[in-house]
Amino acid sequence: MTAEKDNWPAFDIRSWKNIPSFSGKIANESDAKNGTAVFCIKDVDFDHTPFEIGLPRLAYLIDSENGDKELIVLIQAESTSRGIVIGYRSPQGGNGACFFYELELLDEKEIEKVLE
Repeated sequence: MTAEKDNWPAFDIRSWKNIPSFSGKIANESDAKNGTAVFCIKDVDFDHTPFEIGLPRLAYLIDSENGDKELIVLIQAESTSRGIVIGYRSPQGGNGACFFYELELLDEKEIEKVLE
């Protein structure tokens, strides 16, 4: 899911720690519409809760078809019975949602190397 880039502008990846994140509660429709959250899960037959992973967080989104990696900033995380859903921002602009298993989280050493 990619939103219009105008609503989610490009940013310098070195400023990733300053990207606003949405955590500590479940996003509702108005959070998603006003751009505070990337997604909201509604009208489903399963429970979901916030998932705490320390946001914002730098990670690679891995393309399962070809193994390509895209550097992204995680800004939202919710746990469901079907998996952990992550909302993210792209430094090139735009946003998206994926499952946690599609990510490779970066540790401090990896972050330093990426930002050199």
